[in-house]
Amino acid sequence: MSVLQKVKVTVPASTSNIGPGFDCLGMALGLRNELVVEKHSEDGPSVVEVRGEGAGSLPEDKTNLMVRAAATVIAGRFSNRLVFKAVNRIPLARGLGSSSAAIVAGLFAASRLLEPSPLTEEQLLDYAAVMEGHPDNVTPAVGGGVTISIRERKSVRSLTLKPHKDLTTVVCIPDFQLETAKARAVLPDTVLREAAVENVARAMLLASAIERGRWEDLAAAMGDRLHQPYRAPLIPGLRDVLKAAEAAGVCGAALSGSGPTVLALCRKGPQTKAIGEAMVKAFAAHQIASRAEVLPVERAGVRVEG
Repeated sequence: MSVLQKVKVTVPASTSNIGPGFDCLGMALGLRNELVVEKHSEDGPSVVEVRGEGAGSLPEDKTNLMVRAAATVIAGRFSNRLVFKAVNRIPLARGLGSSSAAIVAGLFAASRLLEPSPLTEEQLLDYAAVMEGHPDNVTPAVGGGVTISIRERKSVRSLTLKPHKDLTTVVCIPDFQLETAKARAVLPDTVLREAAVENVARAMLLASAIERGRWEDLAAAMGDRLHQPYRAPLIPGLRDVLKAAEAAGVCGAALSGSGPTVLALCRKGPQTKAIGEAMVKAFAAHQIASRAEVLPVERAGVRVEG
């Protein structure tokens, strides 16, 4: 047995929705998963080795999300055994894009194994959005930065914003998981026109605040009426955590993705510690253990070597 080819891929964490930007606004964060894929000389089923987040709980066979993503690209072009060696740093089911990172890693690793790839980066992004179900996490995972994305027919169209150089994030990660499917199940099929209009206005304000560093606008810009009110009962203390963050510093706070992580956008500086501590304390008041981390906006998306 010998290794014929080896590819290394790293993919950033991502936050989505970001207040009013439900299913369309995403941001890459400075925390990366790593994946090395080895193509072996013998035939056989794929093998998965996971270290870090999800070790011992994620599947280690063809049902693993990375393997399933890779299979869509390989599509029977060879039968060699693939060994997936993952180092996961992104917490699972916390609203920080762990599934998007797995999908993107598998797709881009397989694409490099087939170089020249039968798929362009744009097509790989489309595949990722289909597998994830929406584009707001996979778009920043692929391209980095802050992105606005929409599904148009079968393709994803996106625009990359230019975040202010001093913009950073504070994430407060509770010690429990919340599956996206469960968080989506509580959303209504229809919303009031008034709520939709308010979210559009806040999203426009947020885009401007992110690019221009209008820190005083962040709190108002991060308001939402499309998903957070319905998901709040799934996350004990959410409203208090949001209020605590905004009371501790000049920032805007909202659910990260579908939760349960809470995201605060703010200016770099000493206030980030106070914001994180305030959110942890607010969760603790509701008997929820959590931890806070300051994560920069990650300008680069997926990276492929080998």
